[in-house]
Amino acid sequence: MSRHVWLALAILGLGGCRIVSQQELADLRDPPNPKMANIEQTWQQKLVPQVTAQARPVADLLKALQGQQDIDSACQALGYRSQAENPCVFAVRVSGQVEKVDTQSRSGKMTIRDASGETVVVQLGPTIRGTALRDGYKGASYQDFNDQVLFGDFGRSINDQASAMMQAFQPKVGEQVEIEGVFSSWDIPQHLPDITPSRASRAQGGE
Repeated sequence: MSRHVWLALAILGLGGCRIVSQQELADLRDPPNPKMANIEQTWQQKLVPQVTAQARPVADLLKALQGQQDIDSACQALGYRSQAENPCVFAVRVSGQVEKVDTQSRSGKMTIRDASGETVVVQLGPTIRGTALRDGYKGASYQDFNDQVLFGDFGRSINDQASAMMQAFQPKVGEQVEIEGVFSSWDIPQHLPDITPSRASRAQGGE
């Protein structure tokens, strides 16, 4: 009897009649990457503080980006790219009034008029698109996983943290808020792409 079959039978015997997925069998043979453990702790203690430390106000970041010769020099000076084949990830701080909140789609978004006058779109979730948070996090890279599926799971787990944060935050039109987050770009942007948030707060005196 093969080891796979033995494991499946053992699980069925312990937990009642249940279909065992190939992923569960794989996890029994070889537990997931340790970086998949304690995602919430990684989020709170490492990833969020990293973005906060690097985030530049919208106007300052856009001005600095326009002063760079190309995306490579901009990334070296102002952003982060773990691999040459990845887009560059930049951290930004948005402060201003919420002009629109769209929660009709699962890929919800809000629009903020930043103090600089720039209009910025921030992802709300529950589905957070892209992997900018994962790719901008200096504490892990694909080399730590060497498994595209597991690396994808890591990115989704991080996005789930951002989504949970924004679902609890529940921004409202007219509020003054401050958002820190990241975006990725292949070129020097003239306007900010959608922001994936890592921290959200209401301005002092806001509701």
